[in-house]
Order: sequence, then structure tokens, then C-alpha cells
Amino acid sequence: MADNNGRMWHASFQPANKKDVWYFSFNYNDPTLTSWLQPSNDTKIKPCPEFEHRSGYKSIITQFDLVCSRYLLIATTQSAHLFGVLLGGIISTQLLQSISPRNLMLLGMYIQIACGCITGYITVYEMHTLFRCLSALFCAFMYTGGAVIMNDITGGKFKTVTICLFEQFWAIGVMLLPGLDMLTNSWSELYLALSLPTFALIFLHRWIPDSPRWLLKQGRIREAKACLEEAARCNGTEEHISSDFEHQLKSMSEAAAARPDPDPWWTIWREKAPVRNLILLHLAWGIFLTMYYGTLLNITAFGREQIHLNTVFAGASEMTGTFIGLCLIMLTKNKWQWCGLFNVVGGSVAYLAWLIPTDITNDDRVALLMGTAMVSKMSISCSLALLFTCTAELVETSKKSGAVYSCTIWGRTCFLVAPFIVATVKFGQLIPLTAFGSIVIVGGIIVLCIKEKPQAKTQRNSIYPETMLTSINRLPEKTADVFEHRF
Repeated sequence: MADNNGRMWHASFQPANKKDVWYFSFNYNDPTLTSWLQPSNDTKIKPCPEFEHRSGYKSIITQFDLVCSRYLLIATTQSAHLFGVLLGGIISTQLLQSISPRNLMLLGMYIQIACGCITGYITVYEMHTLFRCLSALFCAFMYTGGAVIMNDITGGKFKTVTICLFEQFWAIGVMLLPGLDMLTNSWSELYLALSLPTFALIFLHRWIPDSPRWLLKQGRIREAKACLEEAARCNGTEEHISSDFEHQLKSMSEAAAARPDPDPWWTIWREKAPVRNLILLHLAWGIFLTMYYGTLLNITAFGREQIHLNTVFAGASEMTGTFIGLCLIMLTKNKWQWCGLFNVVGGSVAYLAWLIPTDITNDDRVALLMGTAMVSKMSISCSLALLFTCTAELVETSKKSGAVYSCTIWGRTCFLVAPFIVATVKFGQLIPLTAFGSIVIVGGIIVLCIKEKPQAKTQRNSIYPETMLTSINRLPEKTADVFEHRF
């Protein structure tokens, strides 16, 4: 049987009683052979107490014998990784009340390296699952802190583009993964290859700015001033800084300290007007985050021989979908309706896999299967681009932060089931593909029902309403020009 990376394995069990023999050895590429020999009625079936794996690559399947009745443990360890992402988002949000986003990133970097390396050398499945969860948890620290900083130091259309194209880096990571896999000979080495490059981010961390909004809320005026003046130097607008700039920042910091804490996230349901959109948004987040991870994991169902090429193809599809989402946001008035229609079409294309003639085999069949799957992959990435960028604009100003937090946590809770949907491949190669296509169609219909909220026009020389400084106070017109491009 093929392992998690396409290598072949062999397993056998030879009991003392010949009638109790349970033996299987087969080639993954041979459709005429099944995964076991059909026993007769008088044969007593016994589970294999151990397995002999013959593979040049040491994967988690060969390491922990994740075959036969232990097959679902593959999905369990994948789900543990996703649970770490969920838990990391919740914990990091709480830590941001006392730790700056920049320091939160650094904390995540150090501990992720340690947990990632430990994960690669653990020989007990339960501990492997635990440390895989912890590694993902501290990865969430890194990109939560980074996302907050990018959200705070950009404004206007630059903010929209930054948030939307943030998703491109996931696609780039997916495309780089096959290259790392080809350079390693075991899953342990692969974990090291994934974890150790974070040292480069620690080196580059010194040039990452902190969040000026967070600094002002904490009363750290000088650090916020230095950060904003650096932005002015980058933009070539230092001459627009007013002489009383520090006094302005002090006033904003005092106003932020006096302002009451924002409403808890669960209060978003108390407003009657946006409830319909809130329900639709939560459903969309749950569906498309689950579909994103599910369709990516399901690539293995299309054949192990071309898995590296297929993974690169999947990453390219994600990038294409994100760019389509950006175009819908920037160039159309009915972005949600276009996105919903795209998903209905993309999900429907997945059904075409059933029409592929049985006489088409090997690479030709894999190419056609990937083609039917990647259209919905693009539509999913398009939807996520809209959800990440535009969720906040559909609710009242006082509920924006709570709505985004609630939708994100709900979506990350839902995607825990994605690996188990992929595990239904045991019942047929096209079963998970059909399930994902059907769910994408439902998601598309939900997105079609989302109604745009009328947006008030913003002044040209004011900082974007959702950025750091205007959430605290308005800057004078000249001062706002200094940070129009970067902050």
C-alpha cells in the first residue's frame, strides 16, 4: 500500500494456525488487486499485531503503523494541527492585551522552532499529535501578530490590497512544500526543514515595525512616534509632520486609555439589523475554511506519483483565486453575488469527474481529476479573500471587531472535520471530491444571499476608518497626509 508520500509498503501476519492466516501484499497502481484477500466463512480473522514496511521513505504511516483500523489516526493528527491553529488564535487574541504584536510574533517564532523540531523526533503517536498541535498553536502566534501589524500600518486601498493578498503567502508556502519534501528522506527531516527556516524570520524581526495603535493604547508615546516618523521617512513626507506631533499623539493615547473596552464579541447578536448577514457570514466562514483545507489534503486521492506537481498546481490555483477575489473587491459593485456564482459553477465542475471515461488512466486521468477539483479550489480562495477583507464592512462599526473574531473562531472550529471528510476516500476515489463540490455549491448559494451594506464616503485626506489612528482619534489634515500610504 502507498504511504503518505507515495512510497510502497508491505504488511504480513503469520499466525501459528494456518487457517488464521491474514496476509496482504499488493501494488498501489494495480487496480486488479484489492487491499486484502477475501476470507472464507470458516476463516477466523485476526488483526495484524505488527507491520513490516518496505519503503525508502520513513513517513508517519510507517513510523506509527497508521494502516487498516488505524487509518483514521492520519486524519486525527491532521485535525490536531488544525486545533492548534484554532487554539492559537484564541490565546494570541488574549495575549495581545498585554503583549505587543511584534513581541507576540517573536515569542511564536522561538517556541515554534522548538516544538517543530521535537515533533520530528518523537516516536510515540500521542506525543507526536500533541507537539504537532503545539507547533501549529505557536505558528498562529506568528501570523496573528503579523496580521495585526499589517492591518494597522496600512490604509485606504493599500489596506484592502494588503489584507486580501495576505492569503497569497499561504499559496506560496504550498508551492514550496514539494521542494522541501524532495530534499528530505523522512518525515522527521521534513519537520526540521519546515521549522529551522524560522531562524531567518528571527533575524529579520528587527526590521518589523510594531503596531502604532497598540503602542498608543499602552501609553508608549515615544515608540509610537518613532514608528510613525519612520513611516514618514519611507514615504518621503517628513515635511508634513507638524511641530506639535508628539502632543497630538499624547492626546490620542489619553483618549484611548479613557475609552471603555469594546463590547464583547458575543454582543454582535444583540443588534437586530445585521443578524441575517451575521448568520450568512458565519456559515460562509465555516464552509470555505473547511473546504480550503479539505481540498488541499484531498490531492493525495488523485495519485501519489504526481503529488509534488499536483501540490504546486493547487498552490497556483489558490493564487489565481485570490487575485480573482481582489478584482471583484476593487472593480465590481456586486462582489458577493459574483463570488457566489463562481462557487456554484466551481462546485458543479467537480461532478464532471464522474464523467471521465474508465479507459483513461495514469497521468491523463490524474490531470483531468485535478482539473475538475482545482476550479472549486480557485472559487474557495476567491471566497476567503472576500471574507477576510470585507466581513467587517457588513456590520455596524461598534461590532466590527467582534464579528471578525466570532467568524474566525467559528470557521476554525468547523475546519477540524476537514481531514475526516478526506478520509472517506476509502469508500471511493471520488467520494470526498463530490462531497467538497456539493458543499462548495451550498457555500456559493449562501454567499449569493449576502447583502451589501451602504458605505459612507471617506475624505480623501483622512486615514482609512479602520486603521490604527482613526480608531483612536482624527489627525489634522496635513498630518494625515504623512501616513496616507503606509499607515
